[in-house]
Amino acid sequence: MSSKPSLHVSSEIGQLHRLIIHSPDSGLGKVVPSKAQDWLFEDIVHLNTMRRQEYDYYIKLLLYFLDRQKVQGQLDKLDENVTRDFYKPGHQNYFNSDKVIEFQCLLSHILEDETVRTKLVASICAVEHHLYDTQQKLLSLKSTELANVLISGSYSTGDEMLFPPIPNLLFTRDLGIMINDHLLLNKPAKLARTREALLYQYIVFNHQLFADIREKIIELPENELHFLLPENEKSYNRTTLEGGDLMIVAPNHLLIGVSERTTIYAAQLLIQVLFEKQIVNKITLLKIPYKRDCMHIDTVFTQVKRNVWVLYHKLARKVNKRYDEQIDPVMSRLMP
Repeated sequence: MSSKPSLHVSSEIGQLHRLIIHSPDSGLGKVVPSKAQDWLFEDIVHLNTMRRQEYDYYIKLLLYFLDRQKVQGQLDKLDENVTRDFYKPGHQNYFNSDKVIEFQCLLSHILEDETVRTKLVASICAVEHHLYDTQQKLLSLKSTELANVLISGSYSTGDEMLFPPIPNLLFTRDLGIMINDHLLLNKPAKLARTREALLYQYIVFNHQLFADIREKIIELPENELHFLLPENEKSYNRTTLEGGDLMIVAPNHLLIGVSERTTIYAAQLLIQVLFEKQIVNKITLLKIPYKRDCMHIDTVFTQVKRNVWVLYHKLARKVNKRYDEQIDPVMSRLMP
């Protein structure tokens, strides 16, 4: 990769310089209705349509603004290639931008290191309950193919499915988020996302892209007594936190949502760490209903301009009704 600017995010709406994306992989096409809820992806998609009519245009738009030389003078020609080689991670004709960065490419880079490869494959096989023999087969693959298998769950030939799909890897923000100059590694609430969180953890601790902030990576520990808690208390005292529940609404002001996916226990841990390290100076905690249809705060409201927000209409009605009385029950502001 070329020389890189420092990694720093202090706004939801500031100028975008680079981002990590993930191409819809073959695992998305293997999500069936009977497993949709287990795999946390309830849209049954037509993979080819999703790629050609949506994702490819999204990539061209990102490249046009962030890395224009990759598409300069060939925007129309790109779609003439029926094989989509330009959009396929690992292909020799892939666009390989250091501004629009593919998750699968980052993974294939770290898999070139034999020590990292061995540890990561062993960890994934343990999480997915696979045999030792499977580990040895995976270790024999080239890095690009191994990265594809670890993400999609199957070989590029499509003749064998080793792991369940991880369709939510499309939402890369859920796994890690920059808070000013620190990177927070999030902890997904559902077991279906364990593999993608593990892949992301290995990437940030082993890829050169993150070398300059290695000492500024934040990992929240699990509750040391979680295994002693009664079953009905575990969900409230676990450390689970996802990027959709974090918003930097102003410089040094972080909004944390307590939701179906982010526990109050994790929020309190994060508040303590952020204030101890003086990463931000103001935090607002917002509790939303513990429901699947509003799993994160970014599913009920989103900042689109400095003074413009898109707000879920039912929440808007409740806020408007209470506004003249008091709004404090909705938000509690925490100061160091």
